[in-house]
Amino acid sequence: MFHEMRYVLAVYRHQSFSRAAAALFISQPSLSQMIRKAEERLGASIFDRSTTPISLTDVGRAYVHTAAQVLDLEENLRQYVSDTENCLTGTLSLGGTTLQTSYVFPPLISAFSALFPNVGIDVQEMHTSALKKALRDGDIDLVADNSLFDPAVFESRPSLTDRVLLAVPGRLPIAEATKRYQLPPSVISDADTLEKAECVPLALFSQEDFLLLKEGNDTRDRADELCRLAGFKPKIRLLLDQQIAAYNLAAYGMGITFVSDTLVCHAPPDERLCFYRLPGEATKREIRFFYKRTHFVTRPMREFLRLLGNES
Repeated sequence: MFHEMRYVLAVYRHQSFSRAAAALFISQPSLSQMIRKAEERLGASIFDRSTTPISLTDVGRAYVHTAAQVLDLEENLRQYVSDTENCLTGTLSLGGTTLQTSYVFPPLISAFSALFPNVGIDVQEMHTSALKKALRDGDIDLVADNSLFDPAVFESRPSLTDRVLLAVPGRLPIAEATKRYQLPPSVISDADTLEKAECVPLALFSQEDFLLLKEGNDTRDRADELCRLAGFKPKIRLLLDQQIAAYNLAAYGMGITFVSDTLVCHAPPDERLCFYRLPGEATKREIRFFYKRTHFVTRPMREFLRLLGNES
């Protein structure tokens, strides 16, 4: 029955028999036969095959919901047995965006590996939307992100605080005109001092070109909100996937961008850029580690969370 449930869930997630069969490394006819048997046993159809892509029937939605819970319980039991027999071995799967994997993960992974050298670590780098799906599907143990995850589905532990700054090419005339607001590196690297620094009015940059991240990204959402509160709609010169790309393009004078102070503190210093503190609560955020509430918290997960100083 477990195989049957996995097959149904695969078809549901891929919305295609052919893609699900490829992911499961079985032939499409074999997969179709397994689904048919499941439907015959239930006495009802799980999938509506008349739609493109295929969709779930009412019975199918109930089946998928129940199957996901059952497979979660099976995995929890397997992990419990593994923990009791091999408490200092196993694998820990971590997921994050480029910012997290580049600057948040390294010190934590280094400290964890020194304590538990026999635990394998798998790091996956994705966009936030893909991370949420992977965590929900049980493909990743822990995800670090600064956006909001549904608290009904995911539990979380705080890792560090983060602030969105404005990065401006130093060669732009506006940089000279706003020189009094510019932050030296020593201020950016000290959270207490940064909190007391004078904020620059974002409206002063309303006529400049902006480099923004694509929609669906937390930094982009905050950038849009900050510009809205400042009373203007930014002129977007380029849309990008990652902060580091926007940071580097801004250094070459392509436009103004919003960046994390975590990135600024860890990226190689670039004297071509000027940084500013911005007003408003939208500039403050917290990087948290998320895990699925129904996911069994393995010994490697518990020990990793303990490094954050937040193990309950």
